[in-house]
Amino acid sequence: MEERCDHGRHVRLIESIIHGGTTSARVQRVVQRSWMRCVANYALDPSHPKRTSVVEQRDLRARRERLGPLYEIARTEMLGLYGQIDRADVGIVLTDRDGVIVNYVGHSSFTEVANGCGLREGAVWSEAEQGTNGMGTCLSERAPTIIRRSDHFFPRNTRLTCAAAPIFDACGEVVAVLDISGRAHEVEALTLALVKMTAHTIENRALLAGAHERAQRTLRFHKRPEVVCTPGEGVIVLGDDGTVTGANRSALQLLGYSQHADMCGHPLERVFNTTADRFAEVASSNGSECMPLWTDQRHRFFATLRQPVVPTKASEHPDTAANVHESPLDALDSGDPAVARGLRVLRRVLDCDLPILLLGETGTGKGHLAKAVHRASTRADGPFVAVNCAAIPESLIESELFGYKAGAFTGAAREGHAGRIVQANGGTLFLDEIGDMPLALQVRLLGVIEDKEVLPLGGTEAVPVNVRIISATHHNLIERVHEGSFRDDLYYRINGITVTLPPLRDRSDATVLIRRLLAAEGGRELDVDEAVMERLRALPWPGNLRQLRNVLRAMIALGDRRRLRVEDLPPELLGTPVAPCGVDAAGADGRGSRGADVLDQAEREAIREVLDACGWKMVEAARQLGVSRKTLYRKLRKHGLSRPATAVPARAASG
Repeated sequence: MEERCDHGRHVRLIESIIHGGTTSARVQRVVQRSWMRCVANYALDPSHPKRTSVVEQRDLRARRERLGPLYEIARTEMLGLYGQIDRADVGIVLTDRDGVIVNYVGHSSFTEVANGCGLREGAVWSEAEQGTNGMGTCLSERAPTIIRRSDHFFPRNTRLTCAAAPIFDACGEVVAVLDISGRAHEVEALTLALVKMTAHTIENRALLAGAHERAQRTLRFHKRPEVVCTPGEGVIVLGDDGTVTGANRSALQLLGYSQHADMCGHPLERVFNTTADRFAEVASSNGSECMPLWTDQRHRFFATLRQPVVPTKASEHPDTAANVHESPLDALDSGDPAVARGLRVLRRVLDCDLPILLLGETGTGKGHLAKAVHRASTRADGPFVAVNCAAIPESLIESELFGYKAGAFTGAAREGHAGRIVQANGGTLFLDEIGDMPLALQVRLLGVIEDKEVLPLGGTEAVPVNVRIISATHHNLIERVHEGSFRDDLYYRINGITVTLPPLRDRSDATVLIRRLLAAEGGRELDVDEAVMERLRALPWPGNLRQLRNVLRAMIALGDRRRLRVEDLPPELLGTPVAPCGVDAAGADGRGSRGADVLDQAEREAIREVLDACGWKMVEAARQLGVSRKTLYRKLRKHGLSRPATAVPARAASG
C-alpha cells in the first residue's frame, strides 16, 4: 500500500470495522481490538492524526533513571541485537511503561523514515498518542505483537512494520517494551522471535540486578542442574522473612503457575518443600553448588540460593568479615590445602576481569568452579554460558560459538543464530576443554578477546561484547603449544590466572566431599558405615568427582534408604583391595593395578549400559555420561566396545 494513494482506502477500512461492525479476514483480531480502543477509549480519528508528543530532556532522563539497572542492561542487549540483525532499514527501540522511547539504535539510512514517523528518543508511542502501533499495542495487550503497515491506525505510520515484546518486572507488571521497526520487507515474524528472546534476557538480567541492589536473596532453579544460572533458569526473589517477593516468567512456567499473584506474597515453603533459611543451611553445610528441591507434587528441581552481599563497617562489626554472607567460592572449600590455595587466588581477582585458566583431570570439578567464580563476581546478574569445545563437531563449533546470519550457509536457520559469545554478553563465557579447539577458531577467539567484538558468519558488522572468559582443559597446553596444536598467543591471553584442581585421589578432604555429594543427591539423612567410607576413600577414582557422584547415586537408588552398607557398593568395586591410610595393597601410590582394573571394568559396564539404554545414540550417551563425544569414542576404543548389530533406538525398543 503506497502512503499517498491509499490513505483514503485505509481510513475507510478502519471506519467500516469500527462503525459498521464488520470484520475482515485480512485484519488480525489484535489489530481490530486496538482500532476499537483508539476510537472508543482515546477518541482518535484516523484521518486527523495528532502531532507527535515529545517529552522534555529532563523528563526523559528521569524516565531512564526510573528503569534502574534495566536501562543499561537493555542498551547492551540492543547493541547485540542490532549487530545480529545486520540490516540497514531497521531501528531498535526501547520504551518505558508509558510508551515513551527512552533508547533508540538504528542505521543512518533508516533515520529519514524514522524521523518522518516521529520514531525518536523522547517521542510518546502509546496507543493514546500514536494509535495502533507495535510499541503501544504491545503495552495494551501485554503480549508480543507484530503490527504490519496497514495495521497501523494512522496512515502516516503505514510505512513501518513493527515487532514488539513486553518486558515484565518481578511482580508481572509491564515496565518496558522492546521493538524492532523497519520497512515492511525488513520486519517479519522471525524478527518477532528475536525480539521476544532479547526481551526475555533483559527481563531476567534486570530482575537479578535489582535483587542484588536491594540485597535480596534469589533462588535460581531448573529441572536440569546444568541450566541453572543460564538464560533458561527460573528465578525467585525472596524477602528477609523468606517470602516470595518476585519471580521471572520462566519460574512460573516451570512450576505451573498462571500468574505472579499465585506465588508472590507467600512463603517459599508453599512453592517448595523447604524454607529459604533451611535450604541455605543445608547448602552451606554441604558446600554444594546445586541442591535438589521438591514440590509437594514430588517434582524435582535443582537450585542454588544466592545470598545478598551486604557490606559492613569494620568499626561497627570488628569481629566479622567484609561480607555477612559467604561467597559461592567458600562453599567449595572443604579442607584440602591445594584447593584452598586456588580459591584464595580466585577471590583476589574476582572483579579484575582477568581471564582465568582452570587445569585438572576430567571430572575434578572445573565447571563447578567456573560457575562459582561467576556467581561470586559482580557479573553474577549476567548470563553464564558454557561451551564444551570437545563436544561440538568441528564443522559446527564456529557457527555455534560466533553465530551466523540468516542464509550464511546451507542448512542455516532462517532467523540466524546469535552465537554463544554474544549470548554471554554482560556475563561469563566458560570454554571447557579449550585444548581441543581447532587452530582456525583459536585465531578468531584471539580476535574476540583483543577487540571485544564478534563478527558472525555471513555478517558485515561486528557485534560489541563484554564477557569474562574462563577456560578449562585437562591437557598440558604448554606441550600442545610445542606440538603446534595450540597457539602460543592465545595461551598467553587466556592464561591471566591459572588454578589447578587436584585429582580426587590426592585430596585430603575425601570424607567431607563424599558426605556433601551424598547430601546433594538427597541422602542427607542416610547413615554411612565406616567400612563404606574407608573403601570409597581408598579407590583411585580415575573419573574423579564425576565418577564418585555416579557411584553414590547408584548406591542411594539401589540400597537401603536409611543406611549405606558395604554390600550396597557396586559389585565391581567390592573386589578392590583396601589398605590403611589410603595406601593401595598393590602399591604405595594408592593406584594399584588391581584397583585400576576393577574400575576399568566398572567404567566399561557403565558405558555399555548407558549406550544400550540410549539405543547407541552417541550424543545422548555422552550427555548422560557427562563426557564429550570425542572422549566417549576414545573410551569405546579403550574398552573394545562396538555397536551390536541388534542395537535399536531405546524408544523403539521399549515399544
